[in-house]
Amino acid sequence: MKPKVLLSEDINPYGKKILEHKAELIIAPDTSEETAIELIKDVTGLILRATTQINKRVLSHATKLKVIARTGVGVDNVDIEEASKRGILVCNFPGMNNLTVAEQTISMIMALSKQTLHMHNSVKNGNWNERFSTNQIEVSGRTLGIIGMGQIGQLVAQKCQAGLGMNILAYDPYVREKTTNPYINFVPNLEELFCNSDFISIHVPNLKETKGMINKPLISLMKKTAFIINTSRGEVIHEEDLIEALQNKDLQGAALDVFQMEPLSLKSPLQSIENVILSPHCAGSTWESNVRIATGAAQAVLDTIEGRTPSTNIYNKDLINKKA
Repeated sequence: MKPKVLLSEDINPYGKKILEHKAELIIAPDTSEETAIELIKDVTGLILRATTQINKRVLSHATKLKVIARTGVGVDNVDIEEASKRGILVCNFPGMNNLTVAEQTISMIMALSKQTLHMHNSVKNGNWNERFSTNQIEVSGRTLGIIGMGQIGQLVAQKCQAGLGMNILAYDPYVREKTTNPYINFVPNLEELFCNSDFISIHVPNLKETKGMINKPLISLMKKTAFIINTSRGEVIHEEDLIEALQNKDLQGAALDVFQMEPLSLKSPLQSIENVILSPHCAGSTWESNVRIATGAAQAVLDTIEGRTPSTNIYNKDLINKKA
């Protein structure tokens, strides 16, 4: 009998092809906790996307589970401590969608600066005279403040400076080498970055230290002509504070790929605020990145169910070794 592998959501066909003759694939019909509990009972491997929560309650039913392969870098939807106690490997895939997220960030910067969504709607609504609007701006010479200078933040900085002629401010208390790029000016605190940036882009993980870090006091320091972009995690921004600032026109606009609660409710004020661009947590998703991540996740599961140690990153390796 083939081992069972659960997909919390469907994955790229190239990933499924790796497993189709080696395992029985089960695709969850939805991302609810109750469905996860029902389906995880007799599976050996789990390929997990961003929405489904694999908490202690779900894991208590995972009596045969050996590996969770998370299709991305973030593992905040997995109870790492509980998985490690049960000897379940948690694999993630840092770096595989860095370029994808960086490109989406840049596309959002350009869409905000050129008012792409507004101009699109103007044509659709017959308002051709909007072509005479002077609200669009050029980004060359503008200042981009980047919060978090990991691989994605560095890519955004490199492309926006070299390709778009933007000035770069950066804040990251964990980066030691701060003078390797002469075009990046590291600032000592977020207050300085918020005061002096025309665009602010967030690239930090969802941690205890970053949860709600972008709040009313910081947002109030932004220029009224400034924009904020978030392609990291929704919990990093205090959403009510951002909504209030946007409604009061205390900043020019925002582009958000992630939210405190996902999917974003149709009743959310963000749905109706002008000059806000919304996308459904897809900044890391392109055909190319989906192939890379799906095949990597599938291979990690296949290695585990066939008795090999996955060659990819095992996020909880040290915790499992400590408990062994």
